[in-house]
Amino acid sequence: MAKSTSQFVKLGVFVILGSLLILVMAYLIGSEQNIFRPTFRITAVFSNVNGLQKGNNVRYSGIDVGTVRNIVMEQDTSIRVYMQIQDDMLAHIKDNAVAVVGSDGLVGSMLINILPGSGKGSPVQDGDEIATYSRISTQDMLTTLNVTNENASLLTADLLEVTHSLRNGSGVLAALLHDSVMVQDLREGFHNLKVSTARSEQAIGRLNRIIEEWRLEQSTLSLLTDDPEFTEQIRRVAANLDTSGAEIRELTGRLNDLVSGLQRGEGTLGMMLNDTVMASEIRHGLSHLDSGLVKFDENMEALKHNWLTRGYFKKLEKQQEKESKKQQ
Repeated sequence: MAKSTSQFVKLGVFVILGSLLILVMAYLIGSEQNIFRPTFRITAVFSNVNGLQKGNNVRYSGIDVGTVRNIVMEQDTSIRVYMQIQDDMLAHIKDNAVAVVGSDGLVGSMLINILPGSGKGSPVQDGDEIATYSRISTQDMLTTLNVTNENASLLTADLLEVTHSLRNGSGVLAALLHDSVMVQDLREGFHNLKVSTARSEQAIGRLNRIIEEWRLEQSTLSLLTDDPEFTEQIRRVAANLDTSGAEIRELTGRLNDLVSGLQRGEGTLGMMLNDTVMASEIRHGLSHLDSGLVKFDENMEALKHNWLTRGYFKKLEKQQEKESKKQQ
């Protein structure tokens, strides 16, 4: 009998402790799920929730403020998420807030982050819908990374092929690497290109200055053409130029006729130009004339030193000196 009583007491204590533990666990779970505190509900529509489930946390500026109560598929491109938020956050969450599906760390469970909106907004009300923003999911990032890795592999293979070709000396680049003469020519070409570019810039600068001067001259010319006296002078000069041009054309015609006649042998000058015998006689006569002039100079020099004519030449020199002094 005593043994049965102790067993009943132990059983009662175990039941009481188990009940208390269950109550504590229920309270903790209820507190975590916001069951035993006043809450309000807001919704958000996403195109992809990325594995979000009921009971996942809702955070506002990094603080746990509620849980996900329900997820409803409205259309093939829209999923509505119902969030239960603590009532004391009603004054802090504005209607311009943005909901984003994220994860708790790199490999943690999914959750919803509510981010404050820019500018001023009004506090949300129970049942309001807030805006959403879809981030790139981890799966999408892994897919993109996989594609990037494949492209990097292809690029590496191409680079290896190019490097192999360069080492074997095939292709234009390999020729540039191994041909020092071509490299020197390229350097000289680039140097000449730089020089040409510099000269082109200088020429463009000069052309700009010429254009500016031309604009200035054009403005000055417009001012001069507004003067009637200057305009009349320009007209007279143009008329004189026309007259001079006509006279020059007439003189040119006469010269052409004269040259044509000379070429045909007309006149004395034409005969002299075309008759070789006469030209030879003229040359012979000129040579005799040169000899006669030389002998004449010698005779005059002898007369200057002859005692009969020396006085005459001295008087003549004195008279020439006097005249030169008077002119000075």
